[in-house]
Amino acid sequence: MDQFVYCLSYDLRKPNRNYSELYEAIKSFKAWWHQTESVWFIVTNKNAGDVRDFLMQFIDNNDKLFVIQVINNWGGKGFSKEEYDWLRGALK
Repeated sequence: MDQFVYCLSYDLRKPNRNYSELYEAIKSFKAWWHQTESVWFIVTNKNAGDVRDFLMQFIDNNDKLFVIQVINNWGGKGFSKEEYDWLRGALK
C-alpha cells in the first residue's frame, strides 16, 4: 500500500484554543513530525481529502486547515539534522 507524506498547516482562530485534541489526532497517523508552531508532517496511506476530513472534527468551522502532499523536492533552513533526516526518511 502506498504511503504519502503530507504537510499540515492550520490556523485556529478562537483565542486560547486548546490544541490537545488536534495534536492527538495528528499523532494517530503512522508517523509525524511537529515542525513549527502550526505545521506538522505526517505519513499515511490516506489521500489528502481523507486527512482533511478526519482532522475537521477537531477544529472549529471558522478555523483554517491545509493538507498538501510533499514530494522529494523541498528545501529548508534552520532545522536540526534529525529533523531533515526524518523528512528524507519519510520520503523514501
